[in-house]
Amino acid sequence: MTITAIAGTSLAPDPALPHRDELLDDALVGQRLERLLARDGDGGSRVLSCVRTRAKYRVGESLRATFEVRLRGATRLVSARMFAAGAPRPEWAKPAPDADSDVTGSSPTTVADPSIDTDFWVFPADRKLIGLPALLWPPREARTAFAATWTRSRLLAYSPEKAATVRCLTERGDTLGYAKVQLGDEGLRSIAVLQAVTSGLDGDERLRLPAAVGYVAQHHMALYDAAPGRPLAELPATAMPEAMAALGRALTVLHHQPVGDLPPFSRLLPSRIVRAAELIGAARPDVADEVALLVAALLAAPPGAASTVLLHGDVHPKNVLVHAAGVSLIDLDQAAVGPAAAELGGLLARLWCPRGRTGLSASTGTAAVTALLDSYQGTLERDDLLWYAAAALLVERGLRALNRVDHEGLMELSSVLAVARQWAERREGAWT
Repeated sequence: MTITAIAGTSLAPDPALPHRDELLDDALVGQRLERLLARDGDGGSRVLSCVRTRAKYRVGESLRATFEVRLRGATRLVSARMFAAGAPRPEWAKPAPDADSDVTGSSPTTVADPSIDTDFWVFPADRKLIGLPALLWPPREARTAFAATWTRSRLLAYSPEKAATVRCLTERGDTLGYAKVQLGDEGLRSIAVLQAVTSGLDGDERLRLPAAVGYVAQHHMALYDAAPGRPLAELPATAMPEAMAALGRALTVLHHQPVGDLPPFSRLLPSRIVRAAELIGAARPDVADEVALLVAALLAAPPGAASTVLLHGDVHPKNVLVHAAGVSLIDLDQAAVGPAAAELGGLLARLWCPRGRTGLSASTGTAAVTALLDSYQGTLERDDLLWYAAAALLVERGLRALNRVDHEGLMELSSVLAVARQWAERREGAWT
């Protein structure tokens, strides 16, 4: 089989997406956008730089990518969607600014490049999200939802076709809260989950959650206040053990809340593990044998039956804010019901198997793991933790590296799989 290199990372060809490599080449995308935008009548279309900031690759199906494009006098965020060759094109989403918004200039730009089966959207245009202009130019009902008038926005996160979040600012630049636009009624669901969990906290400072301020249905926009704390990702390594102890206490509180009618946690089910292995093996045949051995070890000895609790579902460093009295957890969009070991195991995978040069030292990682587990008040079986940590390395780290076409993550894939196999076979390795 012929292997093609993408930015120094080898991926097998994808017959359904024959132009995949072209959309992952920043220079080529910049050249294409310059031509496309000029054709579309954009007078400032000279592209000075084009840098990919995000990718979502589904093997055999589609490729989405987001680029920060610097033009003369402006910087624009451009999202792209590559469709499978020969697949019918869906209708474009064509959001229109709200009549009450202070919008100036022309409508958002959408351009197509049929030669590579790709369409491009210049933010705030998006294939599916219809409320993005309202994040930049808040409608009347949203401007006055906070203690002061929301007049400016700063984009914090954007996942094309899924969600976007901005920091809501006063004219002076003071933070009022946050606004998030999501697909369909996902924002309403997020608010409902947040309100249900918050109602049971009873002022417990170990765990803080942002309060829901309101919802603007026309734009699918949820508004939240600013939860206290500094993102875990911004803390120095020396502060990690203390922070993880606070997180352990916060998760104890969260896991004791009523589960309501939340869906079951499914990301690490055997079927998802097998599917992740198939995709990784197809895209990286050089590690297919290692993936098969890991899956065999995982399926041979799955964790036993355990009681289920309320899980955050996405405890990563950007969703954990550390403050003097405890921890704030934000973005409960993936809240679910499942065994506590699934949530803790994913955290342990981050600490035990850090990423390259950006990870913790062995001693700091061990101290952080110890602090987390010592502070968590709940029943956890060692073997279950190891199994879920191994599964997380495959599904949350290996497959995510492929989906995001993450150069560093793909380069370290073989070593990560080896560590995961140790844990799947209940061998602790050097980190415990």
